[in-house]
Amino acid sequence: MDIPRIAELPATLASQIAAGEVIERPAAVVKELLDNSIDAGAAKVEVEIVQGGHKLIRVSDDGHGIHPDDIELALRRHSTSKLNTQADLDCITSLGFRGEALASIAAVSRFQLVSRMAGAPTAWCLSFDPVGEHASLKPTAQPDGTRVTAADLFQATPARRKFLRSPTTEFVHIAEVVKRVACSRFGIAFTLTHNGKIALRYRACADAMEERVGDILGAPFARQALKLDNTAQGMRLWGWLGGSAQTRSQSDRQFFLVNGRVIRDKKLFHAVRSAYQDTLPTGRYPVYLLHLEIDPSCTDVNVHPTKSEIKFIDNRAVYDFVLISLKNALGGASALLPATGDAPAQSAPARPARPQPGLGATMQQVRETLPFYQMSAPRQEQDDLLTDKAGLGAPLATLAGRLLLTRRGEDCVLVNFRKAWRYARRHQLRRDYHGKGIRHRPLLVPVDISVNASTLDLVEKHSALLERFGLSLRLSAADAITVKTIPTLLEQADIKALTAAVLDLLARLPEPAQHVDELLQAMTNSVETMAEATTPAGMQALLDDLDRTDLDTTQARHKGLWRTLSSAELDKLIDG
Repeated sequence: MDIPRIAELPATLASQIAAGEVIERPAAVVKELLDNSIDAGAAKVEVEIVQGGHKLIRVSDDGHGIHPDDIELALRRHSTSKLNTQADLDCITSLGFRGEALASIAAVSRFQLVSRMAGAPTAWCLSFDPVGEHASLKPTAQPDGTRVTAADLFQATPARRKFLRSPTTEFVHIAEVVKRVACSRFGIAFTLTHNGKIALRYRACADAMEERVGDILGAPFARQALKLDNTAQGMRLWGWLGGSAQTRSQSDRQFFLVNGRVIRDKKLFHAVRSAYQDTLPTGRYPVYLLHLEIDPSCTDVNVHPTKSEIKFIDNRAVYDFVLISLKNALGGASALLPATGDAPAQSAPARPARPQPGLGATMQQVRETLPFYQMSAPRQEQDDLLTDKAGLGAPLATLAGRLLLTRRGEDCVLVNFRKAWRYARRHQLRRDYHGKGIRHRPLLVPVDISVNASTLDLVEKHSALLERFGLSLRLSAADAITVKTIPTLLEQADIKALTAAVLDLLARLPEPAQHVDELLQAMTNSVETMAEATTPAGMQALLDDLDRTDLDTTQARHKGLWRTLSSAELDKLIDG
């Protein structure tokens, strides 16, 4: 048996492995290059993208540039101008500091770096091709600043390239990165172009920050948001908070920055949500843009290759400061802010509730008013008509807008028609799914829905599974999907609610194809209006559908769906 020998990896292969820690998709390239531009003191940054970053990524800035003698060093791993000593690592004030971003990008793309220092006679261009491991440095012409180009991302690593999403999806992630970075530096102008067309443009507005907030979170939010600025214990928290009516169905408009760095920290997000818990509607997410300023020596940003996570020396003190600051700010608002964005419509002021009669009185009214008791046919024929029905009996009426009353022999049955309707539909959909497939109908007018980058990933990843459930979803824009078909059995559904329910569950299920019942339940539970069930034909159709399910409708009751009331119970209710 041959024993494998230990050997040092070639430098290029080692670089490609290391690059995976930082460069997992085009958006990561853009993020690293934007960090470098900001650290270089740029006042203007331009990002150019071709085919979602698959073909080309170029970031240009007017920063201080790179010294000609240091350009070749820029592609060596752990080479950086931002750290020199252990003390620098303990108090990081720059966005980039690891010294591996450019080396990692160059390892997985056709790379070019052009830079010119202010006052230098010429710019210098460094090109590197990982396939041939060939680098060249030569003088060129360019204004002051730096331009970095990464073309044909992952061309040398096809196994990783195949995991890239479509250009549209990848561009959504890039646009989200630019938006988040733009939230951190109001004094820098940013421009993003895709396939030659301007997608985002933010002008420098350090003295009018609400303009940037309006560009990113919407003008209504900027006008109506609650402004926050609180300083205590050596920390400062400032920014903009949406009111309890300015909520969204997803958490895609939540921006939290620490010392100008965009972070994703569960503890801080939990503090924000806790502050909103008394006024936040169920299933809704607040909108906010918050900056936390704290002594850099009290933080550790060197905990993850992408620098998106952070640790604090005193986590509890930071959590309490954020929570108390937000509670005081939100509690000080005397009135709810007007609804904006996709917040649910506000209902009209509630009217005083009218006294409702007891069930006994209601049953007496039913006996007096039901059309079955006013038919010209003899009473015996009426009884035969009602008794011959199978299962839960024959429909009589609906009560209180939620119960279906039927007669089964001498007894009456109360059916929760909303729950029963959903159960029957779920049974039919499950049967179709495991049979010839769920029937669907095309929408006469396709419905467009705004989504975030992670949702676009879900749609693209699970498009085939969604088709099996009768939902045809297509990426239609950088931040939107289009619903083209829905299940025929759920044509009464609110299409946006139905789609949101399914996508929300997909995001939480590790293997969605193994959770058919949960997905079907989410689909049917999204249907709130079922008016046809209250018509005579609709009531009978619902009872017939229940008979075709796996339920034993001859039983006296089924918790949550129906309950039988005997003649004796009816008399007691009426007489009591």
